[in-house]
Amino acid sequence: MWNKARDGIKLLMTAGPVEISPRVLSALAQPAIYHYYKGFVDLFEETTEKMAKVFQANMGELDTLILQGEGVLGLEAAVVCTVNPGEKVLVFENGPFGKWFGDYVKNVGAEPVYFHEDTNRGFDTSKAIEFLERNQDAVAMTLVHCETPAGLLNPPVELCRKAKSLNMLTIVDCVASIGGAEFLPGAWGIDLAIGASQKCLSSAAGLTPMTVSKFAWEMMEKRKKNPVRVSYLSLLDWKDTWLQSKKFPFTPFTAEVNGLSAALDEILEEGLDNVIQRHKEVSQYVRKRAMEIGLKLWPLEEKFCSPTITALSLPERVDDARLIQDVAKRYGILIGGGYRELKGKVLRIGHMGYSAHMPFVSATMDALESVLKSYN
Repeated sequence: MWNKARDGIKLLMTAGPVEISPRVLSALAQPAIYHYYKGFVDLFEETTEKMAKVFQANMGELDTLILQGEGVLGLEAAVVCTVNPGEKVLVFENGPFGKWFGDYVKNVGAEPVYFHEDTNRGFDTSKAIEFLERNQDAVAMTLVHCETPAGLLNPPVELCRKAKSLNMLTIVDCVASIGGAEFLPGAWGIDLAIGASQKCLSSAAGLTPMTVSKFAWEMMEKRKKNPVRVSYLSLLDWKDTWLQSKKFPFTPFTAEVNGLSAALDEILEEGLDNVIQRHKEVSQYVRKRAMEIGLKLWPLEEKFCSPTITALSLPERVDDARLIQDVAKRYGILIGGGYRELKGKVLRIGHMGYSAHMPFVSATMDALESVLKSYN
């Protein structure tokens, strides 16, 4: 089934899931184990501690959790567990995932108020701070650090610190940045930071690492319409079970935990600073090659570009589905197209985790260049 699913694909250079190293694949294939056997409980604790190091969670009073579900679980839980019906939440959006936060807010009966920016540029910090000051009655703000559909890396530091000064809860999606770009939730004033295992951490999809501040726990416990309990979305259930007594609220994904543990070992052995620098160098190479080929970056300026994914404007008279298929069939390399409102406008090359190595991106750009030349 694995070969059938890959259908000749030798290299994943999409926005995630990304390629997984042989070491992590081996860890994912380990025999199953009962989740309350001491060996697994110890492994889960060690993996959480390693994840805290990648989050640099010691730089602030933060707890680290590893939710058992894909990253969307953590994004939704962050809103559902903290926000009350009727409350105002500020939603910073310049792409589909930023906008998606607004849907979570609506789902709990709260009011999203949007700070909109075009999908080809990052937020103007001064205007964003003015927006925060005009809406001081909001209880929370949401922001996506890396907006993968647009290849943008947004600036959370000044915005989150300003929001904290106004006593707002800060929720940040770091799904496509943690482990690939500088990210300091404690130092930056982020109350809830939500990641995912299948992007820069370079393991299988299925786990949501996140950090939680003391202020976030207090908001959950004081939630007016009863705190969220006995629910797959309940963060308080994780606090009461795992953080307090090393129990689980339900059966964890043992194979995925094995994989994440091995992936975190690779990051920490290489050194987090070195990993982040590698992502920077790889992204610079991809952008340089793209412009040499004659492609244009989707972000208006390079300062807006993410080090974990590159979004390129689709050339005129080129069908994205055909281009992606031709690169895949001729060279066995899978790149990505546009998502939601950017479909048919953007090409995307993911360079995250194990995929963020020079031989992989070099081969990808060679293949893309070759296919584009064949259209002339």
